[in-house]
Amino acid sequence: MEQRKKKLPLFIALCYVLNFYTGFNMSASQFVLLDMKTEFEIGSAVMAIITSASMVTSLGMSLLFSGILDKLDPKKLILIGCAVSISGSLVAGLSVSPLMTTVSYLISGVGSNILLAVPFPAMSKLDPDRITMHVNRQQGALTLGATIAPLIMAVLINKLGLGWRWSYYVSAGMLVLVAIGFIVSTSPGKSLDVQAIAAETPEEKRARKRLILTPAFICMGLILGIYMVMEIGVLNYAKDYFVLELGDVLGASLCISMVRGGMTLSRLFGDRIIKNRVWLCMGSMVLSGVCVLLLAVFRIPIVSLVWCALFGIVAGPCWPTALSMGLSLDSKESGKLSSILMLFNNIGNNLGNVFIGACIDGLGVGNAYYVAAAFAIIGAIVVAIGVKDFRKRGFAPEGPEWMELKAKN
Repeated sequence: MEQRKKKLPLFIALCYVLNFYTGFNMSASQFVLLDMKTEFEIGSAVMAIITSASMVTSLGMSLLFSGILDKLDPKKLILIGCAVSISGSLVAGLSVSPLMTTVSYLISGVGSNILLAVPFPAMSKLDPDRITMHVNRQQGALTLGATIAPLIMAVLINKLGLGWRWSYYVSAGMLVLVAIGFIVSTSPGKSLDVQAIAAETPEEKRARKRLILTPAFICMGLILGIYMVMEIGVLNYAKDYFVLELGDVLGASLCISMVRGGMTLSRLFGDRIIKNRVWLCMGSMVLSGVCVLLLAVFRIPIVSLVWCALFGIVAGPCWPTALSMGLSLDSKESGKLSSILMLFNNIGNNLGNVFIGACIDGLGVGNAYYVAAAFAIIGAIVVAIGVKDFRKRGFAPEGPEWMELKAKN
């Protein structure tokens, strides 16, 4: 065990780098959608169907992983995810038709789900007392990658004259380097093999199997989905808000970077400042709703950029904190919990895009932000319900670091 502990920091660091890649790949792909549409001569509706293809396979992978993730070696899974994602990126880069691009997104959906779901249970198993810190740092690395990608793609495509396909080639090359790092790292082992847990009674085993049906776990999943609806409402339609509602072209080019930049900072350092997970999650949800509400009420170009930056700062810790609370319910089968929580997340991502988009068509983008703000308030209520059930079942939702700090004081 001592030898493993000495080598764990490399695996943890590589998980951070992997999340940086995920954010980079996500933003880089979004950056070139217009160029792809132009070359293939397709409309926005067809492009939306193509990009949603990855979500279909991602949902299927979440259902599959819910039963087997804890029984598999996370290092091998990550390497498989890298291989599949690299293949998807190369197919996208070499694509000559919308159909080929759709196939590439289907392939990428499988790989991206593996790369997103596997690190979380590995973190939970390797260092359960600091899972909130690790999840926040992983998400901080993801948002940092998402912030940097548009800048690099702008240089490659707009300044150097390279085509949109280079977005996928660069992502594939980056992931090859990450995979090499994992090859030389030490595997943390399977969740069900490594942990020394006392033999359980039949009642305890049945209770763990029913854990995913408890209000505590369901509420954590709902928070992830609700949060994604709110984030989609802000990020996917931020340019529409600034261009159509405010007539601010400069703000449209800066708003997403400001949100992502704020999220990077708060996800990297938020849990170091506020160690109580309940305060962090609920406060983040409430303050996020306030910022979105301010965007809806005060539609002033420069001021709205300030609200975007504040939204990024206060919203950042919510998603990783809710995820870490959900994983803490069962460290032995955290893989199963992670897969199911990702299912909630993906559903919220898909439904949020459609629902907020429909609200914008019916109400206008400015008024649709009132709806997004309402989701934040609903999310805060869900947090409270989940926390109440946590305590009813004898768990400490505040987290081990907070409990240790409270005990010392």
